Amino acid sequence: MMRALLIATAMIGSAHAAPFLYADPYPATGTQPDAASFTINGGSPIACQLVSVTGGLQPKCDLASITTAGTYTLVMTVSKAPSITNTSTGATNDPGGSASSPPFAYVLRAGGVPTPTLRVGP
Repeated sequence: MMRALLIATAMIGSAHAAPFLYADPYPATGTQPDAASFTINGGSPIACQLVSVTGGLQPKCDLASITTAGTYTLVMTVSKAPSITNTSTGATNDPGGSASSPPFAYVLRAGGVPTPTLRVGP
């Protein structure tokens, strides 16, 4: 009984999880971003997570802040802070920088199922 309740709770929780915006993973062999964010309709940047996946990092942005039905333009930006690494034989200068995705159209539709109309019959 307890196991069934735990499975049902997990299913309910996952059914109500917010949608997420993802970008392709950045391979571990290349330059890895150290920050990611996205904008909604050109607004203020909202921080995203950088999730470790097999072979690198993947930006993951929570879209839970979009609650009103409509069409939204999303743009993700990843960035890498500049750094200099010194060794006993030289130095490596990574100038950093940022890159943004092309605009992505996201549509949130209103309600899933219409309200039922009740009646009593014979």
